[in-house]
Amino acid sequence: MARQRHNAKHQKPSVKHERVERREHKLELKARKHAESEASHVQRAEELDTQHSEYVPSLSVLFRFLALVRVSGALLSPIQDCDEVYNYWEPLHFLQFGAGKQTWEYSPQYSLRSYAYLHIYDVLIRSMHLVIGFRTKTQVFYALRVCLALMSALCEAVFVRSVAQHVDRRMANYVWLGVFGMAGMFHAAHAVLPTSFAMCLCMLGSAAAMAPPVSDVKRHMRNRAVPAIGAFALAVCAGWPYAGLVAVPFVLEEMLVKGSGASTMNWRAQRLAMLVVVGVGATVIALGAMAVVDSWYYGRPVVAAWNQVAYNVLGQHNGSSTLYGTEPWYFYLKNGLLNANIVMILALCALPMWILYYVALKQTSRTTASVAGERAMRQLLDGHFLLLFRLLPFYLVLVVFSLQAHKEERFLSIVYPHLSFCASAALSMASPLRAWVCAQLGRRSRGGQSRAGFLVLAGAACVGMLRMTALVKYYGAPVRAFMELPTSNITGLLPLGPSIKGLRTEQPLHKDLDRVVCMGGAWYWFPSSYWLPRGYHLQFVRELGGVDGHLPGDFVPAKASGSVQKSTSVERPDFNARNEWEPSHAIELSQCDYAVDIEYPMREEPGLARSSEWQQVGMCHSVLDPVNTSVLARMVYVPHVLAWMAGQRQEWGQMCVYERRNPIA
Repeated sequence: MARQRHNAKHQKPSVKHERVERREHKLELKARKHAESEASHVQRAEELDTQHSEYVPSLSVLFRFLALVRVSGALLSPIQDCDEVYNYWEPLHFLQFGAGKQTWEYSPQYSLRSYAYLHIYDVLIRSMHLVIGFRTKTQVFYALRVCLALMSALCEAVFVRSVAQHVDRRMANYVWLGVFGMAGMFHAAHAVLPTSFAMCLCMLGSAAAMAPPVSDVKRHMRNRAVPAIGAFALAVCAGWPYAGLVAVPFVLEEMLVKGSGASTMNWRAQRLAMLVVVGVGATVIALGAMAVVDSWYYGRPVVAAWNQVAYNVLGQHNGSSTLYGTEPWYFYLKNGLLNANIVMILALCALPMWILYYVALKQTSRTTASVAGERAMRQLLDGHFLLLFRLLPFYLVLVVFSLQAHKEERFLSIVYPHLSFCASAALSMASPLRAWVCAQLGRRSRGGQSRAGFLVLAGAACVGMLRMTALVKYYGAPVRAFMELPTSNITGLLPLGPSIKGLRTEQPLHKDLDRVVCMGGAWYWFPSSYWLPRGYHLQFVRELGGVDGHLPGDFVPAKASGSVQKSTSVERPDFNARNEWEPSHAIELSQCDYAVDIEYPMREEPGLARSSEWQQVGMCHSVLDPVNTSVLARMVYVPHVLAWMAGQRQEWGQMCVYERRNPIA
């Protein structure tokens, strides 16, 4: 009996110990179940949202769908930036017709702009002329714009399909819906600007970079590295030098992420050698071809891309980009809200949400015990880390350009597609983040986030459409006004080379006709010489006010110099790099045959409406007065009645064409 009591006495602690162990084991199982539940919540949220938008349109369908809005923009949208007119449309007009306005950047002593870049469009136009046979310069204008719009739509479709293939199908649907309704893309896609050219090439480069890195060098070069490097190099050399910022995250990913595949000891050295060889090779080929063409036109060795960087960044010729205006640091934030509205807000949220999602994944991975759960979390972490390199181009360009004093709206256009990508990433991370938060709080997460994302982007597209309509309605007067000019009596095909529509000798452009059209303070509204009848040319006058700074001069007519190349290689003393007034670039009002002017009733400015020496030609066309119009009423299209009911003030000016009552003999 004593021994039994002794044994029972010693057994009691062991029973208590077993109970404690069982309790701890239950708590551990509960914690594991909770952790796996969190992981399943995150993974299930992603799977559910992906299933809701599994269908992604094919490349052909995407192209045709995006082409609708791009071609509409090409046909309806006014030119947004006078730099596009005077630095690109006018020199292109000179290459084709031997006359046009010349800015100081095209003077041989500065040579900041590239004729080789313009030759891309010149060859395209002459190729179309061979088949179509252009009879008016407006046909050339619209044909080139439509071609650029279609090219942009194709690049956008390739970008979206790459997102669907390598990143996420739901995000791909978000991306194309974001760019479809983006007002910034509406006018940037068809612009004859290096930034728009670089935007398309950066889309192609980023589409190739969407493919994850792999250790197989040959497959990596074929599917990812070579097409990406080639596109980025061409964007920098033939387009815009500062577009190289978009390629920086790609280079970082190449050096930091090994990728899947066979193990390779020296993979980083191989990647570095590949970047150097392919990058240098592509740069030498592109830059060399550009330099050969530019040197021929300027009459001396020229690398225009370097000259542009030297002037704007290094202060060559005692100049600086700040001579042409400065803006506050938040300019691109404000401009992004105007051109992308809700999409811009979502894009700004993408990086903070990426950090929060990374924290959630790391926390969940620490408490996941099952092998399947660990494997799933590892895949989520690897994919999430790669996502960072796809988000960085937008943020890098936004930050670097915001730090510069000189800012222009078109600079941000190189990352408009990446802006939409960041917004789609933010929408895609919203659902799993909500699932993780609900799991932390012990609540059940509901689906439907994908549907909400589409509704948000549909709302953004509607606002974007109102902005597009505002651009057309409020600022489309210049094109309509210049159509009021009397047409010339010159007929036949334009002198753009041979055409199957007519192989006879074409008539000279300025046959027995030389008319001067003048502009004053409205000089920056000029839609280019493509809207002047054949035999007309533009001049500036100070009598109409608002004319200062270094205005463009005229190219030496090719007819007078003997050839286009002789005109482009002439160094002239009337150009300067300090934005100083040059008197020879303006004439007296008495020398004008026609004048185009805007009169705002709310402003006290000189005009021709009340002059006895001038008479109106045709109809006047309304243009919004942004100074005296309420902010909302000038940002988006608001019908006049609704604006009046909402207390939004709208004031208008009239753009008219005037003809001298007593024509110059």
